[in-house]
Amino acid sequence: MNGQAGMRKLPELGQPGWTCHAADKAMMDIRPAGKAVWKVEAWPWHVLAFLFYLGTALAVSWHGTNLRTRLLGEGSDPIAYTWFLAWWPYALQHHLNPFFTHLVWTPGGLNLGWTTSIPTLALVALPLTVTAGPVLAYDVLMLMAPVCAGMGAYGLCLYISRRPMAAIIGGWLFGFSSFAAAHLNQQLNLEWTALLPLLVWVGLRRINDHSGCLFTVLALSLLLVAQSGFSLEVFATLIVMAAFAWGLAWFTVRPMRPRLIVIAADITLAAPITFVLMVPMLFAMFGQPHDMHLPKLWPAFYVTTPLNFFIPTEATWLGGHFFLPVSSRYIGLVCEQGAYLGLPLLFILWRYLRQGGWFLPLLFGGILLASCGPELIWGGREMGIPLPWGLMMRLPLIGNALPARLMAYASLVAAIIVSLWLAETTRHWRWVVATLAVLFLWPAQSAVKVIPFQPLFQPGQIQKAIGHDKNVLILPFGIFSPSMFWQMESGFAFSQAGGYLGFPPKRVQTNSKIMRLFFGFIDPGVVEALAVYCQTTHVDDLIVMPGTDQRLVDGLRSLQWPVKFMDGASIYSVPSLP
Repeated sequence: MNGQAGMRKLPELGQPGWTCHAADKAMMDIRPAGKAVWKVEAWPWHVLAFLFYLGTALAVSWHGTNLRTRLLGEGSDPIAYTWFLAWWPYALQHHLNPFFTHLVWTPGGLNLGWTTSIPTLALVALPLTVTAGPVLAYDVLMLMAPVCAGMGAYGLCLYISRRPMAAIIGGWLFGFSSFAAAHLNQQLNLEWTALLPLLVWVGLRRINDHSGCLFTVLALSLLLVAQSGFSLEVFATLIVMAAFAWGLAWFTVRPMRPRLIVIAADITLAAPITFVLMVPMLFAMFGQPHDMHLPKLWPAFYVTTPLNFFIPTEATWLGGHFFLPVSSRYIGLVCEQGAYLGLPLLFILWRYLRQGGWFLPLLFGGILLASCGPELIWGGREMGIPLPWGLMMRLPLIGNALPARLMAYASLVAAIIVSLWLAETTRHWRWVVATLAVLFLWPAQSAVKVIPFQPLFQPGQIQKAIGHDKNVLILPFGIFSPSMFWQMESGFAFSQAGGYLGFPPKRVQTNSKIMRLFFGFIDPGVVEALAVYCQTTHVDDLIVMPGTDQRLVDGLRSLQWPVKFMDGASIYSVPSLP
């Protein structure tokens, strides 16, 4: 299992017989001496890396908050991920299909196979969720996401550069990149990128004949399945990026072709194993009813503005607010603007990539270009210049991926390049530049969300108010509503004709007034539309919580539905349709 006999006859990369350039060679030239970094004397470096990354995460995300009573983040996404963490043990305990739920968007329910239900993280955190609650489990996972991503990249950079300190810098630049800073305390599924460097590490070990076929096939299969449980979108784009890198290596590093054939064969063997292990999720996606439909505009809207490579957003501590008049004109939301590299890092990339060779420059440049989407956008305006990603948008499934999120791969390539550049020499000025690169990318302190505890939704209390297994609609409604947290807080004691676990189902999107209410807009006639929606979705009770827009409160009173008051809430009994 140490590789095919033909591979053993190949000389080491960089030895006589190889003609690849220095920059390309260093990326894949891992001599056996590199294994020495994992001996006992190297463990202090590993501990130092972990403490450095953990300290950064605590400084940026935690800043002393109570992890049992606060959620690390802002908006509705943290509540949605907390709901998912609570849903998985509840579904398993009650013998329910964890990939489909009738508790939200009743009566049709929601196919969770097409949502960011994070099954891998939910199962890993299940003991903590059951013993300490989903809030603490979410906070711990969010804190550890950049730490684990940094450690994964540290291991990869250490394997490549064989210099622990250079690897520590490279690991930090990936774990706390601008991509990570943009999603920090926002989107848990996108923050968990720790498996990306591990997959590259497995591939490089096989290419350099440090691992056998069995280890490579099993490791690739398990890591890919785990990644699909983090984010299906990243799983799909990972396959595209791997194919792109393999193709580039085939044409630009010709002496590697025999080794590329070997890794391609292993990937071919890993594919059916991955497919079999993903059958439950794939069945949920394609074998169960679903009507998820994302706006076609999204892949063209959430793209990288090239100016973002040079100018940060408010997600970056140094200069983020100073450049806000410029970055506020970037297309998309701040949480999808993670392309900032900073001048020191750009200097390092230029210094290293100019050494010669085509593989790394084309790989890095190709990812940056793909992240810009189907058409070049500058200053928030479409320039009318088509880009290669426009071809990908025409393909099924992968065409729904958001191009801006490809910056995760660019960040990993940049981290590898920095570690290689630092490992080339002991010149002190290089470490000064690398330190500046870290400083320029240091994330801004992220927000903390107060948990909306309500006495009405304490376990057992909501049953006293409305009875058991009722279908309700809760105001505030939609993306800004804590209704998912209240449902989880009650122990999933009721279903609701709404909720926020991503974009609403397609059947709801046809109701324009309800869709606008979902996004927080109060239009004329919305109360009448809401009343009809409650009746057609068989809502038993409409619960109006504090914080509901006063126009809705006044409009509901005019309906003259039976109402009772409990724990600060107004509970309207919805009359049945004639």
